[in-house]
Amino acid sequence: MPDNWGFVAAAYGLTAVVLLIYWRRLTTKERDVERLTAERSRFSAEPSRERLTGERSGLTGERSHEPSRTGHPRPEPSSRPPLQ
Repeated sequence: MPDNWGFVAAAYGLTAVVLLIYWRRLTTKERDVERLTAERSRFSAEPSRERLTGERSGLTGERSHEPSRTGHPRPEPSSRPPLQ
């Protein structure tokens, strides 16, 4: 059986390149998240009209529709016949 050290070295090299690319992608995403978090905290530190006046823009205290319910509501316990 011939030596396949060339293939082994190529596999390790390819793995190293893929891991390096993945690591760079993760660090880029981490910087983006840190930047967005910093912007969000900066905006939340500024006083807004909602926080100053206590009212929400365009919303009243009432709901315009019924709250959502489950697909299969449970029957009342008194409506079920006793188990025998």
